Amino acid sequence: MDLEKELLDAFDRVLHEDFPNPQRIDCPEHQVLRKLAQQPAGAQLSHLVDHVRRCAPCFDELKELRRKAQSHSPRNPP
Repeated sequence: MDLEKELLDAFDRVLHEDFPNPQRIDCPEHQVLRKLAQQPAGAQLSHLVDHVRRCAPCFDELKELRRKAQSHSPRNPP
């Protein structure tokens, strides 16, 4: 297993244990997370990143959106 995947998996476990947020309190809308997933470098949304790193549901949604965005990128045709 590569180191990056191990680190992400460990972060995922801790996030779900410490910040489950089942009521989705203060979560951004889906469109905002989608924009961050599609254009992470262009998004000047440090407050959003701060929320995502403390909210398991948003992290999961962003992770899935990133996976979809990467699978449809020119480098990875569908």
